[in-house]
Amino acid sequence: MRVLFAGKEFRRLWDILAPAFHEYETDVAADDELPGKIRDAEVLIVRPMPVDDALLATAGKLRMIQQWGTGAEGMDLDACARRGIYACNVPSRGTGNAESVAEMAIMHMLLLGRRYSRSQEKLNEGKIFTPPGTALWKKKACVIGLGGLGHSIVERLVCLGMNVVGANRTQKEEFWDWGLTEVYPLCDLEKAVAGCRFVILALPLNRETENIIGEPFFRSMERDAFFINVARGGVVVREAFERALENGWIAGAGLDVVWKEPPDAADPLLHHPNVTVTPHVGGVTDASLTGVLNFILQNIARLGRGEKPLSCLNERQLDR
Repeated sequence: MRVLFAGKEFRRLWDILAPAFHEYETDVAADDELPGKIRDAEVLIVRPMPVDDALLATAGKLRMIQQWGTGAEGMDLDACARRGIYACNVPSRGTGNAESVAEMAIMHMLLLGRRYSRSQEKLNEGKIFTPPGTALWKKKACVIGLGGLGHSIVERLVCLGMNVVGANRTQKEEFWDWGLTEVYPLCDLEKAVAGCRFVILALPLNRETENIIGEPFFRSMERDAFFINVARGGVVVREAFERALENGWIAGAGLDVVWKEPPDAADPLLHHPNVTVTPHVGGVTDASLTGVLNFILQNIARLGRGEKPLSCLNERQLDR
């Protein structure tokens, strides 16, 4: 079976990928090489990128597109289904991805709450016991999006002694088993964030969630609250976010994702004193690499045996 990795970033992992995929014919295609190399591929492994009908038209042998990770917002699921191609992602929870990103969310909460940048300044001034910070213990937090990532964040915040509420598109009985004290629908986000010192965004980016976080949301947050985004930049209206910082509607923000990736080095958000930014590395860990790799190998093996792959995003369209 021929497996093609789309994106030159996979070359950085080739010392790991080559032995793991030794049973298959493998290759890596940079963006400009993809239309030529995809012709003979049976499996295409992608990072977040556009996969549309024009690209699929050049892929006569393709049987499955496998997202390396969870976010598959660039895939045209209907176009894949029309050509009988499985479009799959890797579930976030249980593969090391959600668990790793949840840790990143907490890291940003701690950096902001404990005023890490200011602490470094005081240390360089030869001072100790200052500045005072905000503990997580007994604070109220809201997790927006209760999928695999949201679940992993909630369980960790509960263990830290926080009062955690959630917001989600659908309501499920299992939410109450996680230790949540309240669950709101997405149409009531302004109510959900009331009294919260930390608000963590864990929604996927799709047509329903794009730009869902706007000015009314930020105006509803507490003035001493921190906003954490470990989801996608496109879920938030950037102009509203910038106004929230400028006008003091929020105390600060922690971002593992931004609106343009990679960001411009001159982007003022990268240097804002009340914003911590990391380069979308929440899920880039040893645990996540192992979990994602094992899941993808399992899916390719299932395809080779004539079985339906797991975590198929266009299963409903294929069954029509």
